Amino acid sequence: MTAPIIPTRVLIADDDAILREIAAAMLKEAGFSVQTVASGDAAVAACAMRMPDIALLDVEMQEGNGYRACSNIRQLPGGADLPIVMVTGCDDTMSIDQAYEVGATDFVVKPINWTLLTHRIRYVMRGARTIEALRFSEQKNAALLKAIPDGIFLVNSAGAIAHCFSPIDGLIRASAEPSASQSLFSLMPLAKRGHAMDCLSSALRGEPAVFEFSQDSDSRSTRHFECRYLPNTGGQVLAIIRDITARKETDARIHKMAYFDALTGLPNREWIRDYLTQAVAEARRRHRHLALLYVDLDQFKRINDTLGHGTGDALLRQVAERLQGAVDQTGEGVQGQIARLGGDEFMVALTGLTDSMQAEQVAQRILTAHAAPYLQASYELVVTSSIGIAKFPEHGDDVQSLLKNAEAAMYEAKSSGRNQLHVYDSAVNARALKRLSLEMELRRAVEDSSLEVYYQPKYQARSLALMGGEALLRWFHPERGQIPTADFIAVAEETGLIGDIGKWVMQRVCRDLRQWRADGLTLPRIAVNVSGRDFLQPETLLRLSDTVTQAELTPSLFELELTEGVLMRDAEAGRRSLQSLKEFGFALAVDDFGTGYCSLNYLKRFPLDTLKIDRSFVADINEDPDDAAIARAIIALGHSLDLKIVAEGVTTQAQLKFLQAEGCDAIQGFLMSPAIPAAAFADLLRLPYAAAQHKPALAMRYAR
Repeated sequence: MTAPIIPTRVLIADDDAILREIAAAMLKEAGFSVQTVASGDAAVAACAMRMPDIALLDVEMQEGNGYRACSNIRQLPGGADLPIVMVTGCDDTMSIDQAYEVGATDFVVKPINWTLLTHRIRYVMRGARTIEALRFSEQKNAALLKAIPDGIFLVNSAGAIAHCFSPIDGLIRASAEPSASQSLFSLMPLAKRGHAMDCLSSALRGEPAVFEFSQDSDSRSTRHFECRYLPNTGGQVLAIIRDITARKETDARIHKMAYFDALTGLPNREWIRDYLTQAVAEARRRHRHLALLYVDLDQFKRINDTLGHGTGDALLRQVAERLQGAVDQTGEGVQGQIARLGGDEFMVALTGLTDSMQAEQVAQRILTAHAAPYLQASYELVVTSSIGIAKFPEHGDDVQSLLKNAEAAMYEAKSSGRNQLHVYDSAVNARALKRLSLEMELRRAVEDSSLEVYYQPKYQARSLALMGGEALLRWFHPERGQIPTADFIAVAEETGLIGDIGKWVMQRVCRDLRQWRADGLTLPRIAVNVSGRDFLQPETLLRLSDTVTQAELTPSLFELELTEGVLMRDAEAGRRSLQSLKEFGFALAVDDFGTGYCSLNYLKRFPLDTLKIDRSFVADINEDPDDAAIARAIIALGHSLDLKIVAEGVTTQAQLKFLQAEGCDAIQGFLMSPAIPAAAFADLLRLPYAAAQHKPALAMRYAR
């Protein structure tokens, strides 16, 4: 549905009543809406009440002539844009000039040609609309130019500013017409003017050009600008100048974030890699030597876990300062560049080496510098480091090889006891490759579910009745045979695979328990080890509970084992995690008790059920009085706290008799049975209680 057409409103002011009637009739017939008044003053009053679309004013009227009425209407709100046509009986130039001087839009000479008058009015209205549209466009363009932060100038072939469309704050005055002597080049440093002239010449030839320049500022140290030349007509160029200071500063911040460490201010891994690429190329070209020192702080995580990351970060800054001090003492001609690779790892690149031992000397100074205690948060902290050294060209001909070999040498220093340096050799690489191979094969084993869960039976110490078992992970490699559990568990801890492995083990134990229940067997309590990496993560605790719930088993069938070291990393957080597990319904045990540093205060606060005496105390329990005393103390301590005591690693009858005599509650070890497959453990469960003494022999038949 189209909107109704609103007729154009015409105001006619004339003291001749007959002329008013004729004009009104003719215009109404042509489709106009007409209002008539008899004087100029009345026309002004009518406009003040409601402004028409166009006004026709007779020049000669007794009460306010047309000239005065036109001038007064122009003073009214909205009157400045009203189309006004003067109707005059005089066609002399003076009358026409006077009409335009008071603001008339057009004029009509009497006698009026009524047929042409309607066309004249439409023509005037069209012109008024065009002027209004042009005015709006100019206002819009002016607002747009004002909103644009860029400076826009018209520049001639000599670089002089011919017109300023939009000034730029602090660079040029906001005058619309700068003086002819004002040159765009005068805004630029002398070093940039030649390039600016070349770009101007390109734009005059029709090729747009862009360049940048900088200018010192009172309010800011330096302002940066981008000037873009666009070809224009008449031998002129449009110059658009943009302040890019913020962008340059942002770029600088991004560069710093990308290439420098926020904590220490040192270059980061990316920066040192670029630096080494150039340094190696230079050393190769000049037949010179360089060395990389891969520095890793020993057991730094313990400080973060114990004292918090704030203390750890402050300590890292101090370490960086000492590193710099040690490197600054290098010999004449030797240059050292330090970078932080991340975490507690640093890299020192030494160039200009003339002596094969200079790298080792710098590394020794670093070790010595770290030996002095660091004062931090009222603590005296000793942070040692392990340093791996790789040299160019002996240990690598490219950056990647040098970095890899320096890191491998560092790990060799760590595995050799920490707080030492190690220079790369081929044996290091062989061991690293073997470890890497083990890691990749372990990943495949986890993905393929080719690991196996074995169960080591747990027996009551006095009756030797089967009372449960411990789930132990085994990996039988198709080529290497059985991989020692300690070896691949260490790799799993380092690589983060331990989380997936722990989840898989719990699911496999649940599967076996469901199968035994389906076979009509009485379900025993199974001990499952929980890794230190998973223990303090709430989602892991929920995962354990969810896995058991989904298997439709009760949590009381599971005893979760943790080592003393895991519990004491953060004793209070450990207590909360244990409490959560206890609320889920799990039984809780401390594995390898006696090898850590669990305080009695925390031991009585932990919601535990079992203490397991470490096998290292059981092995010589009959020969070593100290081990015997420790075992007695643990048994007595556990019983005083209403805890069950399990002895691990029982291999002889003498050990068994000692433990029985001291009141140990349960035992496990090769005397009774090694860890056996799930099917063999199920066979043990099928034996009647009366045949308990035969269970160990049956278990041994399944041992591999």
